[in-house]
Amino acid sequence: MTVWNLNTLTELFASDPAALGDLDVTIPPEGDVLCVTIKEKGFLDVFVTAGGDQVMASVMLAPASSVPNREAFERLILKTHKLVPLSTFGISIINGEEWYELFGSLSAQSSAEVVIEEVAVLVSNAEDAAHLIEEWKNGEIAA
Repeated sequence: MTVWNLNTLTELFASDPAALGDLDVTIPPEGDVLCVTIKEKGFLDVFVTAGGDQVMASVMLAPASSVPNREAFERLILKTHKLVPLSTFGISIINGEEWYELFGSLSAQSSAEVVIEEVAVLVSNAEDAAHLIEEWKNGEIAA
């Protein structure tokens, strides 16, 4: 059984798993997270880390300040997030600014196939979430 840490995750993603396509894998200066850039999805960055009993993957979607009528938008995503398989919406602070994110977590005892599947589903869900945010910004979705 593989013990997931930054080294083993780097090896996994550096192998360019077919389900994810061509990837770039880097460790940002903070050093506690892996950045997996999905080239075929417009260079989408997925941040992956492992610690304790879990592996976590996250995609930053948009600065919260860029989303109009935040309270109504957040209510919308709370009502609909159960329709997003294997992923959850959240808010993270990046350089003092709130960002909407989509993340998923799984057991640190998961197989390589399951880790890749989780990231692939997260990427697909992030694309859908980005479209949702754009539709919200354009007034195509009512509160």
